[in-house]
Amino acid sequence: MIPFRARAAGFEPERLVVGDIEVLRAGERNDRRPALLFLHGASAAAWVWAEHLMEPLAATGWRCVAVSFRGHGGSHGRALLHGYGLLDYLLDARAALASLDGPAIVIGHSLGGLVAQMLLGDPRLRGVVLMAPVPPEGLAAASLKLAFSDPDLWREVARMPWAEAVETPPQRLRRALFSEALPDARAWSLLQRFQSESLRAVAEAQWPRPVASARLLGLPALVLSSRIDPLVPADAVVRTSWLHGADHVVLETVAHAMMLDHAWGDVVRAVVAWLEARFG
Repeated sequence: MIPFRARAAGFEPERLVVGDIEVLRAGERNDRRPALLFLHGASAAAWVWAEHLMEPLAATGWRCVAVSFRGHGGSHGRALLHGYGLLDYLLDARAALASLDGPAIVIGHSLGGLVAQMLLGDPRLRGVVLMAPVPPEGLAAASLKLAFSDPDLWREVARMPWAEAVETPPQRLRRALFSEALPDARAWSLLQRFQSESLRAVAEAQWPRPVASARLLGLPALVLSSRIDPLVPADAVVRTSWLHGADHVVLETVAHAMMLDHAWGDVVRAVVAWLEARFG
């Protein structure tokens, strides 16, 4: 088992601006391996990957590049955020991919997982890793189910596009994003770094979106899901995994924001094991 420690105090990824888009980079270029391109989920930015995942992956020989979609993090366009849609995020992902000047494996979380699937078909891709991904079928059915099964959580999720204007700590959303094992102080400090999300992008994610199948493209795929994630239903994850012919790993003790949760090391171990098995 590979031991992964918490982020070193001195670790800071290199920050670049590609066009008007913030990009964080760690690790040296390795011509024998594709780079790893990270796409964040709703209300987040590239920083979520720098907290834990980029350092150990870079240390094991993988060049890591994380992008902040327009209107997020240090990228341009915060004032125009609610006018941006999924195709705008796709353009940002393509720009970051082009900046790598070589092949890449795309790793997407949640809403970024849907953008990663929209990127399939790009000849520069060598594989895809999806973490708790928004399914191509959309989230409308899941949102309706959540509204009836847990209306308090549904209301807190519905307020997420206005995260920066929310003053009351979202108690149930904290439990959805992070497991009970993550100390409350750490969970609140992370939640405070989240931001508003584009209303247009959130609306577009509710409805089906055609994507290519990694299986039919001959690309290896990995899907990571959480057994305690109430935001992306397990059956939707299974259908997404089947569509792409993906290896599917179910994590037991992390919640939806798995790369930030207390057992983030399990996420790194699963990804590294799959990368080594598929790409040597």
